[in-house]
Amino acid sequence: MPAPTGPAGEPEQILASADQAAAAALRELPEALIVVFDRELRFVLTAGHALERLAKPRAALEGELVGSIFPAALWKPVEPLFRSALAGETRSREVWTPEGRHCLMVDVGPLRANGSQSPFSPGDDVPGGAAAAGIVGGVAVVLDITARRHADLLSPAARGGNFEEVFERAPIGTALLDGAGRWLLVNRALCEITGYTADELVGKRFDGIVHPEDAENDSEQRQRLLAGQIPAYQVEKRYLDAAGEVVSAILSVSLVRDEAGEPLHYIAQLQDISERKRLEEHLRHLADHDPLTGLRNRRLFEHDLELQVGRSHRYDEIAGLMVIDLDDFKEINDRYGHMVGDDTLKAVARALTRRLRATDLVARLGGDEFAVILPHIDDEGIAIVADGLARVLPACSIDVGDDVIHPSPSIGYAMINQRTASAEQVLVKADRAMYADKRARAGMLG
Repeated sequence: MPAPTGPAGEPEQILASADQAAAAALRELPEALIVVFDRELRFVLTAGHALERLAKPRAALEGELVGSIFPAALWKPVEPLFRSALAGETRSREVWTPEGRHCLMVDVGPLRANGSQSPFSPGDDVPGGAAAAGIVGGVAVVLDITARRHADLLSPAARGGNFEEVFERAPIGTALLDGAGRWLLVNRALCEITGYTADELVGKRFDGIVHPEDAENDSEQRQRLLAGQIPAYQVEKRYLDAAGEVVSAILSVSLVRDEAGEPLHYIAQLQDISERKRLEEHLRHLADHDPLTGLRNRRLFEHDLELQVGRSHRYDEIAGLMVIDLDDFKEINDRYGHMVGDDTLKAVARALTRRLRATDLVARLGGDEFAVILPHIDDEGIAIVADGLARVLPACSIDVGDDVIHPSPSIGYAMINQRTASAEQVLVKADRAMYADKRARAGMLG
């Protein structure tokens, strides 16, 4: 492709000046990218190895537009520098590449034809602008200063300046970690979240405060980050603070690389979401539990029963299902009022919780009907439990003025094993057993 001609009509002058500029710059900056361009912002010459990492080197051919080989997000902030060079100005700008991996120092200045000297001083009003001053193009020097920027960030001088003030005042816990996951630098917000001082954290491993169950819950994202497949990731993690309490947080991690693309250090941000998690847990509790007694509600109970039937099918696990109904409960409400009825239900719930094992799942199905799932129990065991509850529940006493109410329960149960067809089937079976007990009790009283 023929060399483009500048306004002076002497392309050889541009090339001669370009060769001299490139050679001089490369002697001083062996890792720099040198771009010599004409007044149409087209390549005249490129030199240096940094182009391999910053743009599309095969497109950097003589006569091609300079802006065509750079990502649009990178070209946009530096294009004004190139155009200013054609007006006779030398300008510099520090920019980060779009993915945040490289920090670039871009210096762009005018390129004049050999022997050309402008008769105008910088302040003069020059007709025709820079062209009249013999400017035939420009020279850009692009230097990757990523390593220097990160070295500045970690240096004692940087910590004592504006960086420390911004870093310390950041509202989100922020830290720098080395490749082995050791704390290099932590801010005040992170210390407040974890309860540790900076001296207690720096030099120690990041995973030293992570809840054991969450230690590897981001291993896949971490590998993808190292491989360069993702620029950053977020994950929810639990931590153990200095007092041993569990702290829930959102962890955001990004990876800073050196100019060769090798991992330099991690930037980690922690946002405490413990209060939000407590609120979520409270809302889940309200959705899954009976507001009057605090026991499981029917929705959660049916879910638990489905799980138990599934375990029995898969692992041959034996369990029991018990249904409890209070006799003549409607009469209690009618005679003493619903407040007394509520007190009766709460008294029964407390008695069931105290009498049964911690592993037994107690629920209020609705009205005066309760149910219990008893894992790992046989026929004899569940019969003993039913007999015990038949004696314990009537012992509950609810004072109502001169009267004392003693709840009278009817209890039925059924076994859950590999032969159980479904959760619905075993619930119907236990319910029928409860009504059989109710009829038998009514017959005895009659």
